Amino acid sequence: MYKQVMLLGLLLERPMYGQQIREVIEQHHDFLADHIKKPTIYYQLERLVKDGYLEVRREAVEAPGPGAAHDELAPREREVYYITSAGRQRFSRLLRSMLSSYTPGLSEVDACLFFLHHLTSEEAVALLRERLKHVTAYRESVERQMEEHGVKDAAHRFVNEHTLALLDAEIQWLERTIQLLSTPAEAGVERS
Repeated sequence: MYKQVMLLGLLLERPMYGQQIREVIEQHHDFLADHIKKPTIYYQLERLVKDGYLEVRREAVEAPGPGAAHDELAPREREVYYITSAGRQRFSRLLRSMLSSYTPGLSEVDACLFFLHHLTSEEAVALLRERLKHVTAYRESVERQMEEHGVKDAAHRFVNEHTLALLDAEIQWLERTIQLLSTPAEAGVERS
């Protein structure tokens, strides 16, 4: 649903054509850019149009050309997306619902933890240390990005702080779990 919130929210601010939407996400919402790729954007836009939340108008707009002409702006025909009244209502409902609720669920690692007994303690510890290395590196990249780009606005600060809090919790959990698995007798864990 966050993809719909993102697209409806952007189009609530102003009508745009598909490439513009993609560029705004990449330039201003970098955290989400990795999760909303170009094919997904167009799929979601088509779905929102079909559901009556957006309408499409073919218009001449100042737009870059294809390929090597990408830097040349000229009047070009594009499908411009406009949010409808139903789309505004949908955005408002989703925004309020998603901000006020919590949906628990299993992550990939949670599913794997049920079958940890199929590994030796040493292998489990090595794999979790590898995961810890990746999570720590990602956390450092978020901090670097925050330092390089500075605080753009409150929204970016909130997103980055939330991301760092989740990463910190994951790092702490990994460190505790590695410690427990490193001393299985103390943890009461039997390994095969």
